[in-house]
Amino acid sequence: MADVTNSISEYRNTYGGSDLSDPKYFSSSRLLNLSSASNSISKAIGPTITTVPFTLNYQDSVGLFGAENFYVKITLDIIDTGNTHTIINQYAGLTVSADAALENTYVMAYEDEAADLNTVNTFEPSVRGAGFADLVEPLLSLELENVGTGNMYVDRHVDARLYDSNYNEVDLGTSLINKQKVFYLGIHARNTRRLPYNINVKIGETVTLRSELNEEQERLILA
Repeated sequence: MADVTNSISEYRNTYGGSDLSDPKYFSSSRLLNLSSASNSISKAIGPTITTVPFTLNYQDSVGLFGAENFYVKITLDIIDTGNTHTIINQYAGLTVSADAALENTYVMAYEDEAADLNTVNTFEPSVRGAGFADLVEPLLSLELENVGTGNMYVDRHVDARLYDSNYNEVDLGTSLINKQKVFYLGIHARNTRRLPYNINVKIGETVTLRSELNEEQERLILA
C-alpha cells in the first residue's frame, strides 16, 4: 500500500486547507502523519527490556476513525532478574535471610560454603552460580493477555496478536523466546468505531533451559 500522505497535503495546500489534528478524523482526512500509533509493523518502535519477569501494559483506543492498527516493537536484551527470583524448571531461587530468630520451632540453618565440598550420603555439594547470565540457552515464557475493558461488546472487536521477528503471526497461547530477541505486538480494530483496549504482554515469568525441552515444546520457540 502506498503512503499518499505527502500528495494529499500538497493538494490541500493549493487551496489553503489544513490537516485535521483530532484523532477521530485521521481516517476521514486520509492522513497518517498525525497519528500517534505506528500503523506499519516494519516501522514500529518500542521498548528494550533488560530484566525479567516484566509485564508491559498498553491502554489506549484504536479504530477505523483513527489508527486501525497499532504495532509495538519489543526488543529483549535480558541481563538479569533484578531483585526477583525467576522460577527455572519449577525450581524457585534461594532467599537468604539474616534473621536468626526462632520461627515455628525451626532454628535458622548455619551455612558454610567452605565446608560443603564433599559428597555426603549421596548428596553432592551445592553449586551456586552467579545468576541469570550463567544459564545455558535460557528460554523465557511469553504470554499475551487481552485484559479488556469489561464491556464484551467492545472487547470482542479488539484483536491483539504477537508477531515474531519475521513478522509472522504467533498463533499460540504461551510461547518461548530467547533472552536476546525481537518480537512485535499488534492491536487491531475489527469495527468501524473507536475502541478502547487494555493489553498485557508478560515476559519471563518462567524460564526453561533449551536442553530440557521436548519436541512439542521446541515448536513454541519464536523465530
